[in-house]
This record gives sequence, C-alpha cells and structure tokens, in this order.
Amino acid sequence: MRTEDAVRFVRSVGAWGIAAGLSAAFVFTAGCGDRAGAVGGAAGAPADTSLGRLAADLLPVMETLGALPVRAPLALARKSKADLEAYLIDELGRQLPPERVASLVRAYARFGLVPDTIDLEPLLRSLYLEQVVGYYDPRSDTLFVVDGVEPAQVEAVLAHEIVHALQDQYVDLDSLMQATQDHNDRGTAARAALEGHATFAMLEWQLKQVTGAEVDLTAMPDLADLFADDPLAAAGLDMPVLAEAPAVIRESLLFPYLGGLGFVQESWRGPAGRVAPLGSEMPVSTEQVLHPERFRPDRRDMPVAVRFPGDLPDGWVEVHADGLGELETRIFLRQFLPDRVRADEAAAGWDGDRYRLLEGPGGEALVWATIWDSESDAAEFADAVGEAFARRYQVGGEAGRRAVRVEKSVVRGLHTAVITDEPSPPAGAVPLEVLVFELEEE
Repeated sequence: MRTEDAVRFVRSVGAWGIAAGLSAAFVFTAGCGDRAGAVGGAAGAPADTSLGRLAADLLPVMETLGALPVRAPLALARKSKADLEAYLIDELGRQLPPERVASLVRAYARFGLVPDTIDLEPLLRSLYLEQVVGYYDPRSDTLFVVDGVEPAQVEAVLAHEIVHALQDQYVDLDSLMQATQDHNDRGTAARAALEGHATFAMLEWQLKQVTGAEVDLTAMPDLADLFADDPLAAAGLDMPVLAEAPAVIRESLLFPYLGGLGFVQESWRGPAGRVAPLGSEMPVSTEQVLHPERFRPDRRDMPVAVRFPGDLPDGWVEVHADGLGELETRIFLRQFLPDRVRADEAAAGWDGDRYRLLEGPGGEALVWATIWDSESDAAEFADAVGEAFARRYQVGGEAGRRAVRVEKSVVRGLHTAVITDEPSPPAGAVPLEVLVFELEEE
C-alpha cells in the first residue's frame, strides 16, 4: 500500500473510531490467567453471556495494545437509555453543582467564549446523550453498554472502554478527575492522556480488523494532523448538538481524543516505547499535550503556578478563579482574531496562567495573569490579546463600555502579561492590591 493510500485509509477508519470513542465518553476521564473469569456481570445485574464473551475475547488484545495487563476481573452490564439519562443527571450534578455552573458561565461569558444566557447543564446532557453507546463508570468500576445498540458499534466501544477499565486498575480514575476539578488545564491534560491512550489502542485494533494485519500507528504520520479536519464529518456522523455548541465546549470535548491521540503517538515513538500514560507519564498541562516534545524527561516544560494571595478589599468578591491553559488561550484568540496561525503562535509560548473574575462596586472585572517562556513570547501574546479583547467587545456591542489594559513585566525573572478588563469609565476601578500575584514553579 502506498504511503498516501495508507494515510487516507487510516484517516477514514480512524475518524470513525474517534467518533465512536467520543460517543462512548462520559469518562471522568474518564494479569488474570483465566480469561473466562476475567470479565463478569456487575453485582446485582443479570448475566449477558454474549456481551461477556465479546468482552472476554477483546480483553487480551486490548491489554497488549494498551500496554496494561489486567489485574482484576472486569465488571460488565447493560443500561437502558432512561437509566443512562438518570446517571448523567446525577453525575453532572455531582461534578457541576448549580453554583459552580453559574460561576463558570459568568467567567467564560466575560471572556466572550459562551453567551451569558447559555444553559450549560442541559447542553452538556444533550451532548453526552447525542451518540452515546457505552461508557466506563469509575465509581462503580463497571463498563456499561446501552441497550439497543448495533453489534458493530458495541465491539468498537468495548475496545475503547476496556482500556479505561484497565487504566482504573492502575490509577483511581474517579479520584484523579476529582483532584483536578478545580484545575481546568490540568484536568483537560489528564483526560487527553486517558482518552488518547484508549483511542490509540482502539484504532490499532480496528485497523487490524479491516486489514487482517498488525498496524503500528507510531510509524504513521502525525495522527493529530491527520484528524484535524473535522473527524465527525469524515465519519459521517450527524451530531448537530456538538456542531452548534460554542467553540470552547466543542473543542474541549474533541481535544482529549485528537490532542491525546497525537500525544500518545509521539510519546510511544520515544526510547521508552509503549508505556501507559499514567502516573509520572501523565501530562500536567495542555501545553505538554499540544507539544509532546516539551514532555520528554530531558526537557520537560513544567507550568508555573500562579496564585492570587490575600483577602479582597471591601466591596469586592471573587466570582470564579482558574486558568485557561494553552489550549483555551488558543481557542480564545482563534475566536476573535482573523488569523488562526497568528492565534496559535501567540498562545504557543504559554508557561502558566490564572484568572479571577471579580464583582465590585462598578460591576464585573477580570484580572488574568499569564506567564511566558520568553520576552518575545510575552510581547507577541500581549499584542494579540489586546486586539482579541478589542474585537470581542466590538462583536458583543460593548465597545466603549469596557476598559482593557495589558501590562508586561518581569517577575522573579519570568516574563508576564497581565490583562485587566473592567467597566469604563472605571467606576470602582480594580484596586492595585487585586493585581498582586505569586509565582511558583511546579
């Protein structure tokens, strides 16, 4: 097979596989010698022998492809669509209680990334229900398949979710994702490692089913580039809810599969070979996922932690605080700059960030402290972000009603750019003490 034919073939099969993985995903992400006993029904669930046999046949293959030997039997069960929706409502409520949803929406609306009228919980529920086939639940340690799904879809989803079940035998996925809940970028990076790992193994399995031969995806061209052109459309799947979602939501859902796939491919090309991306092999920032060379042990680029210390002055309260990371900084710049390449390059020198949305006497104020690899990176970002905010308020009809400042400085030898966005004229302007931040290299 010629190289260009192989690339086209992998893109076609892989696009469907990524779509299948996405449709399976509500992961909070998420060696047994006796294979007959390696897969069993969930406690209290009726046995499904056909599903159990299928999973038992897949398990040793996915152990090898995922580089994770099974440590305990896998629990498997079916779930009705109604039970699935009830589960999703419960999990969304657990992970995103109403007060957190409200503060998240206000923060992302201030960046212009979502409308301030967005109803986030029903949107997320619709997104996860749109094409769901099955999922692994780390709280019950059970792999679920939804009733009424075509057998061909079930097999691909089982291949993907078995890897998640194996991951959970090495790290506690639920605890892992709960620990990153207040660290947006770190959580996205962790999900990229988990989903990229499962998707990579699933694609190699799928390609073998089609070609009849072992396929080594580390020998292929960069997978993240191959699937950058809308994998869902290439797979022929109709997902209108995802297609119409704000870019920051759509891209954040797709990134763990696409970005994670490229990260795992590049990592497994290295001298260490196929080591599951867990524990010390798990990235801690989307920068490391976007640029796997910055995760190599000999040149690991760890982000700088940014903290806003101290109490707020009277009359000021913090609505929400977190970081965007390189991925969402890129998404923000892409949304408001006409040049996509410029947006990506302006975000590429990211070395850490944190923002805080405040409510003060004059209304909402945003303070966003960002750290950059070099002086030129900070300058490039400062120019781009100033233009992006200007365009954001022109598009939103708030031009002249907001005052945005971008100030570059050097703090402890690190190059910073601090963005302040407040009402204009600055009635109740942001006090200087609110702008103070601390840096700590991780």
